[in-house]
Amino acid sequence: MAKGDEGNPWLQIWVEPRATIRSIVKTNPRYGYLLLCILYGLPMALSASQNFSLVEKIPLWAIWVGSLVVCLFLGMIGIGVTSWLLHWTGKWIGGKGNYQTIRAAVAWATVPNSVTILMWVLLTGVFGGLVFDRHFAEMTYIGYQAGVVFIVFLMQTIVSIWGFIILLKALGEVQGFSAWKALLNVLIPVVIVTVITWVVGWVLSGFGLTA
Repeated sequence: MAKGDEGNPWLQIWVEPRATIRSIVKTNPRYGYLLLCILYGLPMALSASQNFSLVEKIPLWAIWVGSLVVCLFLGMIGIGVTSWLLHWTGKWIGGKGNYQTIRAAVAWATVPNSVTILMWVLLTGVFGGLVFDRHFAEMTYIGYQAGVVFIVFLMQTIVSIWGFIILLKALGEVQGFSAWKALLNVLIPVVIVTVITWVVGWVLSGFGLTA
């Protein structure tokens, strides 16, 4: 599929994640990797800009340009770390995938982020710099603006769920798991990271190093 097989993997991944990722890892696990890193990293950069209310410090155009500049790097780090954790913990429950195939599964699960990016573009077009205020989601909107916010949040919820389903299916394919066992593969590193974060926070608070 990645090298001319029938079907477009960018479309097929939405409805046939197992078959799509099977074809990709068979032909070229790196297919589309850099673009997928951008799809992973750009929403992350835009969300960070909103969380830090960067519009109070820099112009709107600079936020978008800066996000486009750093998104590839953020995507490579995010996909790389996630893939390593899934590879490492997947071995504990009999996972058969190697790092490259697991990275392909994680990367291709970001395809729904293309819709998320379009939603950011829509919000920017309607609200301008206000969308990069940390309180944006808590504000009250009326008229067509309320409708836009509702549609965007609904689409983002649907896309997040669909992306997670794609991840479970694709990860299960490369690991030799069912989707349910793939869920376990995902939950194990989540629990580990959560516990480590809690312990570090507890230790730092004990030394008076946290606010």
